[in-house]
Formats: sequence, structure tokens, C-alpha cells
Amino acid sequence: MTRYFEVLKRDGPARIGKLLLERAIGTPALITGNDYASCGSLFRYASQDEATSCASALKGHKKLAIAPFVPAGLHSEPALRLPPTEIEGPKGVVIHAFSSEKPEEADVYVLASAGCLRNPRDLVAAVVGVRERTSPDTAIYAPALATPANLAFLVYLGVDLIDSTKTVADAYFGRYHTHDGVYALDELTELPCRCESCRRLADDRDGPIQGLLAGHNLLKLEEELLAVREAIRHESIREYVERQVRVTPDLTAALRLLDQEHRYLEARTPQSRHSILYANTAESLRRVEVTRYAERVLQRYRAPPSDVLLLLPCSARKPYSTSRSHRLFAEAIRPWHRRLHELILTSPLALVPRELEEVYPAASYDVPVTGRWDLEERAWLLGCLDAYLQKNSYRAVVAHLEGELEEALKEHGIDAIYTGGGTSGPALERLAAAVKDACCDAKRLQDWRLQRYRAVADYYFGEGAGDALLEGEVTVRGRELQDDKKRPLAASTPNGSLALSIAGARRLEPLGRYIVTIGEFVPKGSLLAPGVVDADEQIRPGDEVLIRGDRAFGVGRARMSGWEMVGSSRGVAAELRKIKER
Repeated sequence: MTRYFEVLKRDGPARIGKLLLERAIGTPALITGNDYASCGSLFRYASQDEATSCASALKGHKKLAIAPFVPAGLHSEPALRLPPTEIEGPKGVVIHAFSSEKPEEADVYVLASAGCLRNPRDLVAAVVGVRERTSPDTAIYAPALATPANLAFLVYLGVDLIDSTKTVADAYFGRYHTHDGVYALDELTELPCRCESCRRLADDRDGPIQGLLAGHNLLKLEEELLAVREAIRHESIREYVERQVRVTPDLTAALRLLDQEHRYLEARTPQSRHSILYANTAESLRRVEVTRYAERVLQRYRAPPSDVLLLLPCSARKPYSTSRSHRLFAEAIRPWHRRLHELILTSPLALVPRELEEVYPAASYDVPVTGRWDLEERAWLLGCLDAYLQKNSYRAVVAHLEGELEEALKEHGIDAIYTGGGTSGPALERLAAAVKDACCDAKRLQDWRLQRYRAVADYYFGEGAGDALLEGEVTVRGRELQDDKKRPLAASTPNGSLALSIAGARRLEPLGRYIVTIGEFVPKGSLLAPGVVDADEQIRPGDEVLIRGDRAFGVGRARMSGWEMVGSSRGVAAELRKIKER
């Protein structure tokens, strides 16, 4: 718990925050020795009492006061454990990355031996381990580790504070840092930078260069920090990191290792983003947004009871139904569209039911289109399709696909009527003929708008939510779902999510999901974390949530994950949309 650090925005483990010291520091940030006062190692004192008295001397200090610590090797436990240090004001505690001991409460945790974390496996394990052992509203400071090349990954990993120690020290060894890596200065014919330090270096490399080189390295670190902060604000840090880790094999390996920490990433990744998801690399297949979407389609989503499944290719334009190709498909199957179910096959999302095409990220992603499917993409798609067909059975499957996608399904043994795909006149005639034959005597499905509401409710609130929301006589007017008395239950938003009314929320309340329990008060405007008594651990930033307390009931949008709401002492837990006093 902290009084001096607050997280303001999240994009995965990367965070924009505010640390209140002598100056308010916006994180992720570059801090200097002027921002903190450290008691240092226990072994510099004659006794433990003397070390404790040093910490007491920092009472009322406006800087970050870092308590005394016991040094230890990277993979070793400290030889002894110090009692908690009482410090008034912002408190820093040195934490050993691989220690099993629970650290004392602090505002900032200083990662011991951070500069020694050169192995990608050690780096990922260290920061993930520290993050999971500390409160969500505390900051991590990794000294002597950051460079312009690795800074984006460090922030995405979960580091909030860095310093210039490594880049400045490297200047005295003739190392020239850039966004794209580090070079030996004497091996550069031309300097790829036009900062003042580099202009002077270009004119005279025979003079004292260490100070100029340190100035350049520091400038590049500061520039990269600004770029990273903007990437978080624009909700594109993952895309930025996927580009940046190509600088070295070690950074690429580190990202792949981090992606294996799925639970860590998923618990910190917002439900949706305002930016487009660019799936430009092989690592994009393992992104949380991709795997979460596929898991929900296979686990939460329940397909309508259709006899016929139509498999279609994706389109460049999203949602698919607004594209030229899908409008042509819709026209070709119009007489039978109420007797079949449409499923779009795509990379990297694998499967997109037509009812979920407006849900993030299905309506907001882009991928390089070559017509070629590599082995990893094929395995991911076919694995998801096998699981889907095992859960949902159909009398007939029509596949209007072409090229390698059609070939992949045939080689995998998917039993379907293959029409060859395409949008030409003959191709659409083949599609219409195949669908007509397959839909002969097929059962008629309910209103598609109700199908969509049921599917989206299940997607966001779990299996059974759609049935609860659509219980009784309900109708859809425009984008609003209404009960038999024309009272609104929910509305579909432009980004494909649901905005519940109080009446709709009460229908979902018995399911016991996505509920934030508060104390005996009526919140106004925003619900702050200290007012949260309990919260569903499934809640992620951006989720629609039910606010429930002894004196109030309402709905809103989560600003932090459910586990963060419970563990935080600062910050906005949820933005309220409607609240009703009991």
C-alpha cells in the first residue's frame, strides 16, 4: 500500500503513473541521485542499530528514502533479515529478485543487482517475480540496467523507474548508444545523430570525448523514454516492443519468454484498446489479446443451434460485414441466411463468429496479407477450429475458401463442401448453390440481433449471461435491448461492448460475476480503490462491471483489474455510469 505512487493508465504491465516526491515524477521515468537518499548496505555500518538510526534520520525527508539493505548474490538469499524500517514520507526498499521472503511495505521497490540481469530468462523471471510479490500500486526501480535499445521492453515487462548509470558508464568505454543498439565509437565512420554532442564529436574525435559521448547517450535514453510514454498513452506499447526487440536476439528471446508468463500478462492487460492491434510478427500470435479472444470464443461463446456452418475468409476492412467481399457473400446467401451460422477464419484470431465481429480485437486488427499461411499460423487456426467443431456440431459445413487456407483445411481432414472461394460471378454462384443444398430442411434461427446480444453477453460476462439478459420477452430497437415494457436492458456500443442499464445489471447479478463490492456509501462520478471491499478477479480494465454495496447499486467501467482494486490504496477503480441508492 502506498500514499506516494498512483497508476493512471495501463497497457499491459506497462503503466503511466505519478510518484510524489519533492517533484511530481510522471512514470515511467528517469530518476537521478537528486530524487532519492539511500542508507546503503548494512555492512557500511558498525551495527544494525546504527543503520536503523540512519533511516530514522530521513524522517520527514521529501526525497525517496531507501532503507538499509543486506547485499546478496543474484540467486542467493540475504544472510540475515532486517526488521521493517519506519520512514515517514516516500519509502524505498531494496528487494532481491529471487528471494522467497515477502518484502516489507514500501512505495518503491529497488531491484537489487539489476545490472547483473543479462540473461533473458533471469531478467523476465526477476521482474515478474517482484511484481507478483508486491502491491499493485507500488513502483519498481531497476538501476544500472536501462539503455535506449532495451528501455521499451523493460517498461513493458513492468519496470517504472530507471536511471542513466549504464549509458553514462558505457561512454567511458567508448560505447555509442542508439535506439537500434550500441556501437563502438571508433568503428563508426559517420555518427548517425545530429545532436550537439555528436556534432562536436564529428569535428574532433582526438580530444576528450567521454563527456560528449555521455551527453549523447543520455539524450538517446531520454528520447526513447518519451517515445515509450507516448506508446503507452496511445495504447500501442506492445506493437512498439515487438519492433524494438529485433535489436538483439536476447531481447527477442526475452519477449518470447515473457509471453510464456500468460497469467502475469493477462491479469494486467486491458479488455480492449482504442488503437488498432497490428499483428506484424510471429510473437503477435501469442499476444494476450489474441489468446484471450480465442479462449472466450471456445469456452464462453455458444453458437446458435444451426444445422449448417458457413466458413468464410476474413477481409481487410473491419468489421467484415462492411467490406465489399462480405457484402457480396451476404447477397449470395440472403435467402438462407436465417438457416446457417457464419464463422470467419483469420490470422491471428483464428475464429470470429459473425455475432462477435464488432468485439475487440476482431473489429480492430490488421495483419500483413500475403496469401501464405506459415506452419505456426496453420497449427493455431486448425487447433482452434478442431476445438470449435468438437463443441458445436453441424449437419453440413460449407467452406467458401481459396488458396492455402482451403488447402490447409483439406489436408487437415475437415469434412466440408468446398466451393473454391472468390468474389467473381461464378464464385458467388457456386457459394449460393452450395448453401442452398446444405440448407434444405435446415431449422430457422431466431432474430440475428438477439443472437448477437446473447453472444456478446456471454463473451463479456461468461456462459449463461446471454440467457439471463434475454430472459422473457425482449426486443431490439436500434442498438438497444429492451424488455416487454420497453425499458432498456443494455445497449451495444461502437466498440462492440455492452453498456448495461440498472435493470440489465440486476438480471446478471445472480451470476455473481464482474461484481465490485463496496462499503456503506454511495459513490459519485468515480469509484476509488480504497472504497472497494471485494472484486471479481476476472475484471480487467475496460470491462463493464456491476457496483454493489449496502447502500448503492450501479454499473460502470473498470479502470483497473479486480485484484488491483482490492490491493490498491490509490487510484480510480471504476468510472461510474449509473448508480442508484438502495
